[in-house]
Amino acid sequence: MEEQLEQSKRRLHFCMALIGGWFGAYAILRFHHFASAVTVNFIEVFTSAVQENWIKALLRLGIVILYVFTIFLAACLSKRCKGDLRMWAILSDAAAACVLSVLPEHLSELGVYICIFAMGFQWCVFAGKYGYPCSTIFSTNNLRQFVDAWVQAHLFRDSDHIPRMNLYGGTLLAFHAGVIAECVLWAMGWGSYTILPVLLPAALAFVWQRQDFRMRERIEEAFEPHHTA
Repeated sequence: MEEQLEQSKRRLHFCMALIGGWFGAYAILRFHHFASAVTVNFIEVFTSAVQENWIKALLRLGIVILYVFTIFLAACLSKRCKGDLRMWAILSDAAAACVLSVLPEHLSELGVYICIFAMGFQWCVFAGKYGYPCSTIFSTNNLRQFVDAWVQAHLFRDSDHIPRMNLYGGTLLAFHAGVIAECVLWAMGWGSYTILPVLLPAALAFVWQRQDFRMRERIEEAFEPHHTA
């Protein structure tokens, strides 16, 4: 059962990476802004201020503050909430997709904020796998880790790095599968509704999360000491 649990966690991680790529491409195509990357938002606070574009500077500062709040919220809930936060991250993504699909064009900045909250919360909850930090909402570190693991595994014949290579490689493939799916639908003219099909992998992720949760409960029950009167 433990092997089944690991397989369930792995496919759930890849599914969330697909969703992360989908949201990232949607934010760029519709709002012309990669909402998942707090680094660029932080930089644009200062570059916009230097250019005296104070409205943009304040909007980017708001994004950074929202990111910090999302991390704060996830950290608090992880300690105070008895439920599985992964379920709430999946539901948050699904709710965000529904709202974004009907959001008017003149509220584009609000759309960026919605993407920020959904992706920030997902990032905190699905932060890694096998003890490795492995983001499901952007790829910079994932690409570095994959290339490094590939070199270690194939050039230096160190098989210990194969799990790391497979994790980061699979995450990259899943993430960019989401990017491609969004781009194809956008090219077909779906416009704001291109985010709605992400509900399909979200539903699949929800099913896998519930299966994963039940398997964890059964494993914990199996290892609980039996008390006798």
